[in-house]
Amino acid sequence: MPDGASAGARIACVDVPALALQLVIRAHPEWDGDPVVVVEDDRPLAPIVWANRAARTHKIRRGMSFAQAKALSATLHAEVVVETALEGAIDALFDVLVPYSPSIEPVLVQPGLFWLDPRGMQTLFGNLERWAARVHEKLCAQRFIASVVVGHVRPRVFAIACVKTGPFVVSSEPEEQRLAARVPLDRLGISPRLRDDMALLEVHTVGELLELPVAQLRVRYGSEAARLHDFLNGKSWTPLLPRIPVPPLCLSLEVDPPDDDCARLLFGLKAVLHDATARLTAAHQAIVALDLTLQLDAPSGTERERRERIETAAPTLDVPQLVDLLRLRLAGVDLPARVEHISVQVEVARVHARQIALHHGKKPRDLQAAARAIARLRASLGPEAVTRARLCEAYLPEAAFRFEPTRELQLPRALAPAGELPLVRRLYPVPLPLPPVPTHEPEAWLGHHGAVAAMFGPYRVASGWWGEGKHERDYHFIETRTGELLWIFYDRALRRWFVQGEVD
Repeated sequence: MPDGASAGARIACVDVPALALQLVIRAHPEWDGDPVVVVEDDRPLAPIVWANRAARTHKIRRGMSFAQAKALSATLHAEVVVETALEGAIDALFDVLVPYSPSIEPVLVQPGLFWLDPRGMQTLFGNLERWAARVHEKLCAQRFIASVVVGHVRPRVFAIACVKTGPFVVSSEPEEQRLAARVPLDRLGISPRLRDDMALLEVHTVGELLELPVAQLRVRYGSEAARLHDFLNGKSWTPLLPRIPVPPLCLSLEVDPPDDDCARLLFGLKAVLHDATARLTAAHQAIVALDLTLQLDAPSGTERERRERIETAAPTLDVPQLVDLLRLRLAGVDLPARVEHISVQVEVARVHARQIALHHGKKPRDLQAAARAIARLRASLGPEAVTRARLCEAYLPEAAFRFEPTRELQLPRALAPAGELPLVRRLYPVPLPLPPVPTHEPEAWLGHHGAVAAMFGPYRVASGWWGEGKHERDYHFIETRTGELLWIFYDRALRRWFVQGEVD
């Protein structure tokens, strides 16, 4: 038993396997029966993260590129599941599980996995079997495939949950150890590389892995193999770290004296919403709906309360947008009396930090607005007015690209640099001729660029050797004392120096 785990204590594992894949299938019921995969991004060579059973029957596996998988099945469906969608699903599952345990720990690094403390639940549900069955029924009602396993030791309970479907309560620790040892490693969600490495050793189950020495695993197969061994062996045991349920955000506005003017009511609500959005920003949350309760200053026996609800098109922290929706809603409400108090219950959703940044000065790039601007330029200056550079095969730098007309723009994609960053060279449209190198006062050769501090080269470029247009150049990088870095060349046919461009 791991240190810190008390004898007789129980732990429950709720596993919603392949949560991203389940979200895709729930969103596309028309794909039922077809091969479906979740890919890392929308590139043809993007690796597959999850594949359903129909895809696996076509020999489509995790780690395979989408292009390879598409060649195996013409009816393959693929989709990207963004991080915010997973976070929202985890929050929704957490809310589903809250009535069944006071202590719930979502495992964020493995979306869909939750640890629950089942202590005290027997008094409410009769026994742990009924409790596990009720939790499973609730998840099924939400159209999730899940396993609910109650056991003694975290690693073994997790391993059993990876192969079980539905509710299951382990009767004893020896049975738990025996069942966990038979679990295949590829059901634990390990990387395809580690799965294949272990298969070469004829190690296919949890029990076979635990028989290997962890020191040799770390040396030969890296930290992932060592961490998996330590977890399954109980060495990396940690106590339950429950998430504290966040109470619903409720806002309050006292209207003194009571008022029924829509503009004045909206002005008060605007200040309340500004305070709320500041709190939600710190919690990485945004507003999806507002439930208003208007307390009316009306005599007894008449309508004393009015309820209204507005929903946003998408999670937002834009107060003017919320106030405009409130204005449209309240404008159509005929109040029989003045309002003396307004209660607002805010429905929120978790959003990514990048979305939060958009509400604080960073505006999203609007490709449609860019397309409209290009259309105006083309209409005003001609169809050839807007161009972009396109690389082409050529020996000479000034011929290695051409400008072609363009009708649309695309968002830039940041690429991780491999090794050292490349030099950025700004080319002149036509190389600038330099005077001959003076015999006296050579520091005046480059004029306003200053004297030469260092010179690197030559790097010879030859082109047109098969015809009359032969070019033979010796390129050099020159660093001047003013800090500039110039790219120059000596044309051996013309016997002259030229400046090709500058280097940033």
